[in-house]
Amino acid sequence: MTRPGAVSHYFAGANTPGGFFSRYDQIAPADARKVFILKGGPGTGKSTFMKRIAEELLALGHDVEYFHCSADNEGIDAIYVPAADAAVLDGTAPHVVDPKYPGAVEEIINLGQFWDERALRSPEAKERIIRLTRGYKFWFQRANEARRAAQAWLDEWAAYHRACLDEDRMQAAGEAILAELFRGAPADGQDSTDPAPGRPGRARRLFASAITHGGPRSFLGPVFNGVRRRFVLVGPPGTGKKTIVQRVVDAALARGLDADVFHCTMYPERPDHVRLRALSAGVISSSWAHEYTPGPGDEVIDTGAFVDPAKLASYADAVAGAEAAYRAALRREVEHLGRAKAVHDELEQCYLPHMDFDGIERVRRETLERILACIAEGQADTGA
Repeated sequence: MTRPGAVSHYFAGANTPGGFFSRYDQIAPADARKVFILKGGPGTGKSTFMKRIAEELLALGHDVEYFHCSADNEGIDAIYVPAADAAVLDGTAPHVVDPKYPGAVEEIINLGQFWDERALRSPEAKERIIRLTRGYKFWFQRANEARRAAQAWLDEWAAYHRACLDEDRMQAAGEAILAELFRGAPADGQDSTDPAPGRPGRARRLFASAITHGGPRSFLGPVFNGVRRRFVLVGPPGTGKKTIVQRVVDAALARGLDADVFHCTMYPERPDHVRLRALSAGVISSSWAHEYTPGPGDEVIDTGAFVDPAKLASYADAVAGAEAAYRAALRREVEHLGRAKAVHDELEQCYLPHMDFDGIERVRRETLERILACIAEGQADTGA
């Protein structure tokens, strides 16, 4: 009996204060064996198309990476199959993807060819589609405004802790983590697992959590479950958690170690967590929006201990007010995302009755066969 493949869960995009932030270029390598880009409107079956391919591949024993939709808890935006070095992804807004190397790497699959255009262009359907599309954008913009407000309050909340932070103690904690992580590890640029010693490590940058219409959703548990050594940073904002994670990322890459870097959805250029597969180690930043429950053997570092409590006491009322306003703004964002999701669900209903799903299923089967062919090519290349 074939053992089912393993599933990994990530986000490749997220709602941020600057709008939707895409890391879709991190789903598959730029020179991947194959990338299938799905095009088509809402309700055309893109998520189901990918889920069914993934389910069949898993049943055949192949590992699959799921990239979840941050706007829809049940939706899938992409899958990547490591054994095939192939991906299938939703290339429509807000994460528009177009081929960089058409034919050589990417190929567009247009699911729009399977809708009944005459039905969609009827006056009633056309008016409804335009109205609902505008409504969805309206509520998504309101969610972005709430996210920007949350960021402003988070900045203020962090500022009070930063003003009372003992930088030396925070930096010393970072040094201790680095020393423990890299004890016995190769010298800079000499990763023993690297076929070309001396090169810098490579970073794959994704999100492990997102604020969705159902509230905060995190995959930190699945991402770090298989990691042997975990350092868990807890503490309020402004106490150096991201600084410590960034130092670990920089040190790992300088040593030639590849890193899975998971970024913050509030500050998408800054890392919240890092996983180092070669060392079976990781550093996790746990906070309200992406809480992580430490397990046996995890080393927990409370960065709040680096704050002078006497100094912080003078800001007590302001701290409480900023924290409350931050949480309220995030709740407001979730409410607006819920309204956007409801409108989007209604928009999907405009298309569902007018789709040729038998035709889509034929293309899905063809796509699955081509991914299996990519797996065979990869096995032939490696002699497996």
